[in-house]
Amino acid sequence: MTISDRKEREFRRREDDILAAALALFNRDDWQSVTIEQIARKAEIGKGTIYKHFATKDEIYARLVIDFHRRMIADLRAVDRGRAPLKVIGAFMDVFWNAHARAPEYRRLIRYCRREDFRRVIGRESSRELESIDAEAMEILVPVLERGIREGSIVRGPVESLLLGLHASMIGLLELEGAECMNSDLTPERKFKEVREFSLRAIARTAR
Repeated sequence: MTISDRKEREFRRREDDILAAALALFNRDDWQSVTIEQIARKAEIGKGTIYKHFATKDEIYARLVIDFHRRMIADLRAVDRGRAPLKVIGAFMDVFWNAHARAPEYRRLIRYCRREDFRRVIGRESSRELESIDAEAMEILVPVLERGIREGSIVRGPVESLLLGLHASMIGLLELEGAECMNSDLTPERKFKEVREFSLRAIARTAR
């Protein structure tokens, strides 16, 4: 291993330490008031070192969310897309739910980074990465829906409308978690299964 390789590995390790420290601090109600100095202290590095990796705290937010979605995209790609389209869509929903259920500390960050004004203030590179993740997700989802429409298992209609309904159902489930108006005896997992079944019935050709 060359000196350059070692420096690069050390740089990446330090960046991972910064992100882990930031995520730990963001997992609390006053997460938006966390400072770069607090993150540096948590990561046991100097404040100036953080600025060698991230220009602003918003860039740290973006990097955490990008990495989260990169992991989820990898899981989506691992789904066997040769099965019946509705089964594949159900598996995609499982991936989405499991990713968020395993890491609830990301929910606030994801909601924050979804805002249009946020994407305008982060760096161009981070903004492009967020856009590329959205595009990658569409490249995975759209062909499955189109195949289902062609084969007659999914209702005919604009793919964009089908995607909107599926996305809204999953985001809505996450947003309603813990809401007083939705108190019930159902566990989060059971709520997901109910929403999953409802969504799949909604797009299934046989349901109409």
